[in-house]
Amino acid sequence: MSVDFDALFPTFNQISARGQIKCKDADFIVTEHTDIDFTGDGEHLWLYVEKINSNTDWVAKQLSNICQVPRMQVGFAGLKDRHAITRQWFSVQLPKVSDISKINSALPDEIQIINSSWHNRKLKTGQLDYNHFEILIRNIEGDKNSVDENIENIKRFGFPNYFGPQRFGIEMGNIEKAKDWFSGTYKVKNKNLKSLLISTARSYIFNSIVAERIKQGIWNKSVKGDIFQLQGSNSWFKDSDATPDEISTRLKDFDINITAAMWGENQSISNDECLVLEENIASQFQTFQQGLTKFRLKQERRSIRCIASELSHEWFDKNLKLSFSLQPGSYATGLIREILNYSE
Repeated sequence: MSVDFDALFPTFNQISARGQIKCKDADFIVTEHTDIDFTGDGEHLWLYVEKINSNTDWVAKQLSNICQVPRMQVGFAGLKDRHAITRQWFSVQLPKVSDISKINSALPDEIQIINSSWHNRKLKTGQLDYNHFEILIRNIEGDKNSVDENIENIKRFGFPNYFGPQRFGIEMGNIEKAKDWFSGTYKVKNKNLKSLLISTARSYIFNSIVAERIKQGIWNKSVKGDIFQLQGSNSWFKDSDATPDEISTRLKDFDINITAAMWGENQSISNDECLVLEENIASQFQTFQQGLTKFRLKQERRSIRCIASELSHEWFDKNLKLSFSLQPGSYATGLIREILNYSE
């Protein structure tokens, strides 16, 4: 059964235009920024790699083969878009081949090492400061003024921190797979697929909570019982720890963000109106709730808002160039869909 992402998870902006992304690899450029004070020695060779039209995990396998190490000894912070030009760090533990020129010459033409250093630690998942994006949207049709207005709204309010459609597989197919697996009608032996389906279930409940807050007009307004996260931090606090005026001001200043539940077995730390809303939404997905409890997933919190730093745009006739930075775990397509409808 096909599921429509846009129908399930509404935007907060009114959309009156459409365009195309990723017409060419150079239309979508992602640069990973990680502030690391390299030791200059150690057993981990860090490689800053530019890849074109290449899958991140595939690049890791190429480095594993060339450096003659098991795949598990190659680390990277996160997956980057395939149909794009992306730059990101990889680390290789105890490489048997460590000469940069030899590694570069053995890599496919679409992969190039542009910097390197030795370090005493492996690069871990999520270990990056932010990603910078330069995106060209082509062949835009519709109301250009609405596009400009939507960009200004994103600057003022941020945008919803939905998990993107890629989280749910082709045509959102992982949602049904997760339901069938949790209900026992679909057997899964592969460890990676199990992890993927668990993430699908949690992400689906989270997105549904965000969608409900957008429908109620409270996605960027606090309600009683909310839990807040400091911008750029994992630290959080309850609404009872600050006055309503303080919370309102800090939300407007992008100092804090409202959070929603990443569902799990333990009791939510939210309460009052926020807790009622979250439990009402989660109760619609009993199979997911039971499955996440069975696998002992601990309930966590995730910000429901993204902040796009240094957001700028420039028109070139019917094409629009965007430049902005996002923190790890945020989706560039989540920003684009708040500006216009897009196709790839």
